[in-house]
Amino acid sequence: MKRIILTTTLSLISIYIFGQVNPLSDPNNEGGWILNKWASDEFNGDDLNRGKWWILGENDEYRAKWKGRAPGQFAGHNVRVENGELILTSNWEPDFDYALETNNGCYYGGTTSGPDGSKPITQASVMSETFFRYGYMEIRCKAADGSVTSAFWTTGYHGEIDMTENYGRRPIGNPQNQPETLERKYRTNLISWDPDKADDHENWKVEDDMGVRMAEDYYVFGFEWDKEYMKTYFNGQLLRSVTKEELEKNDQWRYDYPHELWLSSEVFWWYGLPSEADFTQPLEYKVDYIRVWQKEETQSFFNAKGFEGPFYFQGRSVQWWNSPNHPWRIRNEKAAEGEFSLRFQKEGDFSGNYSIFSPYGSMNLPSGENEVSFQIWIDQETEVDFIEVILSNPRTTIKVDIKDLPKEEWVTVSQTFTRNGSSNQSLEDGDRLQLMLRSRDIQSTKALFYIDDIQFKNDLDEGAPEYPYPDDEYPEEPDGGLPPTSITPPSESSMIIYPNPVSDQLTIKSLDNGWIEVYSSQGELMITLEKKETQTTFSLDQLPSGMYIFMLKTTKGDIKRMKFIKK
Repeated sequence: MKRIILTTTLSLISIYIFGQVNPLSDPNNEGGWILNKWASDEFNGDDLNRGKWWILGENDEYRAKWKGRAPGQFAGHNVRVENGELILTSNWEPDFDYALETNNGCYYGGTTSGPDGSKPITQASVMSETFFRYGYMEIRCKAADGSVTSAFWTTGYHGEIDMTENYGRRPIGNPQNQPETLERKYRTNLISWDPDKADDHENWKVEDDMGVRMAEDYYVFGFEWDKEYMKTYFNGQLLRSVTKEELEKNDQWRYDYPHELWLSSEVFWWYGLPSEADFTQPLEYKVDYIRVWQKEETQSFFNAKGFEGPFYFQGRSVQWWNSPNHPWRIRNEKAAEGEFSLRFQKEGDFSGNYSIFSPYGSMNLPSGENEVSFQIWIDQETEVDFIEVILSNPRTTIKVDIKDLPKEEWVTVSQTFTRNGSSNQSLEDGDRLQLMLRSRDIQSTKALFYIDDIQFKNDLDEGAPEYPYPDDEYPEEPDGGLPPTSITPPSESSMIIYPNPVSDQLTIKSLDNGWIEVYSSQGELMITLEKKETQTTFSLDQLPSGMYIFMLKTTKGDIKRMKFIKK
């Protein structure tokens, strides 16, 4: 369990609020949320759980992901778990061995002019080993108090969700002349990486001035990803909501496929690059917990050969890959099984070969006789002779005849084959599955077909693993140091305060009467007044903008509390 130090009633309340197992935005769990244990972590151990997370840059491993936003580079030693927190650190490190390559035209550790070592910044990132699809994501964290971002985000097939991408502090001298509000903004983005998007495509980007610096304290950020909408929350309060229908009007929805989690710190040159003077001490992005809930059932593993999600093998999840120039796309337009299938669509001139690949080491087939089968749907105007199924190590090429198949209906095809050895399991050059269409096998001026549900008769894939770790512990009630009055759990609280955020007057509705107290985020008592009626409204004109704790000490001896934001 986390080490909990109770110094004041306010700190006790904060710890209890954030210790709930239900979402802070839904303390009574009216949404029927179920915790996804693979994607959630309280970080209570002595080290990062490597079955759930991997560290970018550890042992110089990046798994074909990026190495960070140059000049900053992710380094494995900048990640640690300590006192119940995950800590991602940014440092000024002239002696680090930076990659001799560029990111967005800038050299790691250097500038756009060259690898001159003038910006030797190391940073940190971790990623989840599993994916999930739809859910409510919640993080309690404190942004790094420096000239770096503190981000919680996801990536999936052609899409990215930046739940938070908050900035700590403008660099000394403020070289980009950024406003003070930058440090108070809660930023959320939906980014499309679809190679087929329009040249003038605009991503969905929003930001809210929360009235408090993001690096000032720990805050709880929530993001609900539903198949019909997205919602953002701050300390349990709804901030924004956008529907799938609204996003689709601007071609901004790419969020039906499973996603993986990221945590990272980066430098943004457009906010101003930090100098050595900005690193008088390490810049620490501190994460208390990450929790992901889903409805009805949780899902972390998918049928990759049915194109429902990534391959999970040897403790990691990796997606299908193809060059953007090759017109293979995973789509939910038509499926024989599940919701997704693999589409090939191209018109005009055909030249060369068109391939899509599973990851190295993702196949686990025995030697000897075997059979591959898949379902295919072919458009009426498409004429294709063969599709080749290729296993890379040991190399085996299987030509599947699809001539003269019925059109515009799902048909199962199969082909037997023999291998002279079992699958090589190397993660660098091991066995993988390749689907290839040769241009010489296309006999029409257009080609449109879908493939789904690839199966091998003899397959050693063991399927989804059982969750192997002890459940995280959540405090059912605070430990020690209790004040003489009890603290009513939010699930038993019948109190409403509004509006939130508030400009001038705050209203409380509760059947309980007693004394109202308003505290600043630093714990200073700002307002005291007696509540005698069910509804009470009072002025906040004397309070500066920021976050506050509202408490009602009832005549029954209970304490009810909520956080609110004064604009």
